[in-house]
Amino acid sequence: MRSKLLAASLIASFGFAGAAAPALADGEAEEAASPWSATLTVTSDYRFRGQSQNSRNFTPQGSIDFESETGFFAGVWASEIDFSDTFDFDSFIEIDVYAGYNFTLGDATEGSLKVTYYAYPDNPFSYEYWEVQAALSHDLGGASLSGELNFSPDYFNETGDAVALAGGLEVPISEEFLGGSLSASGHVGYQWIDDNALFGTDDYMYWDFGVAMVWWDKVTLDLRYVGTDLDELECFGGTDLCESGFMGTLSLTLP
Repeated sequence: MRSKLLAASLIASFGFAGAAAPALADGEAEEAASPWSATLTVTSDYRFRGQSQNSRNFTPQGSIDFESETGFFAGVWASEIDFSDTFDFDSFIEIDVYAGYNFTLGDATEGSLKVTYYAYPDNPFSYEYWEVQAALSHDLGGASLSGELNFSPDYFNETGDAVALAGGLEVPISEEFLGGSLSASGHVGYQWIDDNALFGTDDYMYWDFGVAMVWWDKVTLDLRYVGTDLDELECFGGTDLCESGFMGTLSLTLP
């Protein structure tokens, strides 16, 4: 159950755009950046809206993305998961397929519209669902604000209508930190679910704050503290999947 914020801090880890072409010698024609990119990631805990999706364990992830100069983008993303979902069966993989359109609203504001299909191909239950997202980000000149609205007409495990609303703030700290750039960011959101009993939790608040270091526009190290306002008894019948905790994510994007 993964999401993409338009905020630059999350684009750094799960970005749509391909890397910029390297500078060429005088007189050479500069090649356009490739519309294709691939990202390999390892994270200490795959979190979706504050909740752990892999029993708070290290998780490999990867994606292949396409973005045209018109703003259209599409991609596929996969992650290991561990829901511990029933007595003798467990889901091990999530595959998200998404497409959308990025656009600008003036010099300082960008927007995105996206549709995502979340698939869990190795489980016999009705986990799969669609979600529509609208996102905006605005450069304040020294900081960036972002917001997103997500809606699903039939959420995870057929739990009915669901809405998630989130906002974020990113502040650049240094362009020359250990040979790369350093920024700080934080996000806060709220998830509403129609059938809370079937899903396993009440409606809840989720949040995170941390720092991201980026080298060569290709390697990102994100260190973050993530949590929800759900206690253990409110979290899927008594689990630690909603508890706050530190997580680290390392990703490589090519080309």
